Amino acid sequence: MLRPLFFALLFLALVGDARVFFFVANRIVFGAHTEEKSEYHWMLYAVPPLLLILTLMFWPLHQWIQVLADNRLVERLTPEPLEDIMWSLTLAKIGSAWLFIAAGIGSYWILDRARVLIHGEPQVAGTTTLPPLSVKLRKAHIPFASLRKLGAHNAVYDIEVTRHEVEVADLPASFDGYRIAFLTDTHVASFMRRGLYREVVAQTLRFDPDLILLGGDFVTWARHIPLMAEVLLTDLAARDGVYAVLGNHDYWADADGVVAAMTARGVRFVINRSIGIARGADRIALVGIDEIYRGTPDVDNAFALVDPHAPAIGLSHHPDVIDLLDGRRLDLLVCGHTHGGQLRFPFFGAVVVPSKHEARYASGFHRVGRVLMYVSRGIGAVPPLRILCPPEVATFTLRRPAT
Repeated sequence: MLRPLFFALLFLALVGDARVFFFVANRIVFGAHTEEKSEYHWMLYAVPPLLLILTLMFWPLHQWIQVLADNRLVERLTPEPLEDIMWSLTLAKIGSAWLFIAAGIGSYWILDRARVLIHGEPQVAGTTTLPPLSVKLRKAHIPFASLRKLGAHNAVYDIEVTRHEVEVADLPASFDGYRIAFLTDTHVASFMRRGLYREVVAQTLRFDPDLILLGGDFVTWARHIPLMAEVLLTDLAARDGVYAVLGNHDYWADADGVVAAMTARGVRFVINRSIGIARGADRIALVGIDEIYRGTPDVDNAFALVDPHAPAIGLSHHPDVIDLLDGRRLDLLVCGHTHGGQLRFPFFGAVVVPSKHEARYASGFHRVGRVLMYVSRGIGAVPPLRILCPPEVATFTLRRPAT
């Protein structure tokens, strides 16, 4: 009885170790770094061995249990087993403490994921999500659907067009049915099939948007800026224009080069400023905020000309910008950056999410105060690998609330 209990605790502790590692990676290494290589990058290599050493320190406790389980009662009290135990007393204390701490972390993670899978995430008030449209640009390389559902398939070329309706209080009647398409994190690269970008543009135009918003991270390397402008922007157009902000990878590659190439193709940048979108005498505001860590976000300047009581749409790269808004109103804030986790695991979902909020804002709708935020999974992937997390073209239709 004792031995199975020990191995159950050991399993839960290993799950807890994994959760601790992801916590460090998401919040410390990737969550808030301003340089392309985080100053805490070394922790990706130091933390796993440290956790493994702590795990190996469980072994003295196992030895205790084995002695108690394998010897008769009278032999348990002889000096020899006691002497064997005493030498490892300190390690056993540390190992025992970590065993229960890590097992507690692992148990909580498993129970929380089970809750989400059983009950699902509650629908965010004021939103309606329709079934997505799926466009697969290549045949599945794993023939068994059951294995693909468990992650044995690279979904990097399986585009999903997600369709959402958003109720906006005080939305002018002329904007009822207003259509917004959102593309982000394209990471255009020469090693990706050009057909991916052509299909993304085609699906965006098929939606017939009034407005197209681009959320940054257009390239990973500066050498791909001309390619990005060619394959992504040649035919991209909407009735009220195409607007963009920069992402952290654009800054690391060549921010001025990205802006110049995209501006030459008709894209307008809304970085720390707002513009008005008009329908006759009616207007709604579009507010752009710079990338929170690599850029220089100025929320006050971005909202300087915005009526705090009127409908407004927001655009920023990183979902952590939600922490800067301080009670301001945004009826729809669209962000990217997270790639939806990019590599999702069966049961556990998104585990590596570069945000100090981790998987909380990995993807989808989130209402925080007066802000309705949507985080897109994005288009690209570096390396070109997506597991249970296909690229996304996000589309939104604004609606007046039902009376």
